[in-house]
Amino acid sequence: MGSSGVGRFGDYKGDNEPTRDMCSMERKNVGLEEVGRSAYFNVSENVPAIMEPVVLSEQLKNGRLVIISEETGEEIGFLPSKYSFLLACMRKGFRYKGNVAYSTSKPIPKVDVDLYAEE
Repeated sequence: MGSSGVGRFGDYKGDNEPTRDMCSMERKNVGLEEVGRSAYFNVSENVPAIMEPVVLSEQLKNGRLVIISEETGEEIGFLPSKYSFLLACMRKGFRYKGNVAYSTSKPIPKVDVDLYAEE
């Protein structure tokens, strides 16, 4: 059986380098993972407000790409594995900033972000 495109090994493209267009594309409403376990949620006992500025950390955490609050420096959540190619984009000089597009703490903590590339 093959994967259905949800972060399984079958989704990885191997050694293919992302194109410039892939790196510079805006990403809207990206749902973060493990928000309820994040430093931000554990410290504030809440999710960040809509429009709070965020950045994609240049440092991996447990081998994963992490979104952090630009205001507090605390991790908010992880990017899904389908965005792992952004690490190669960052090595090419791209940086990613944006803002919280959606957040709720109930029934489970959830945060979506919009990300924009900077060169």
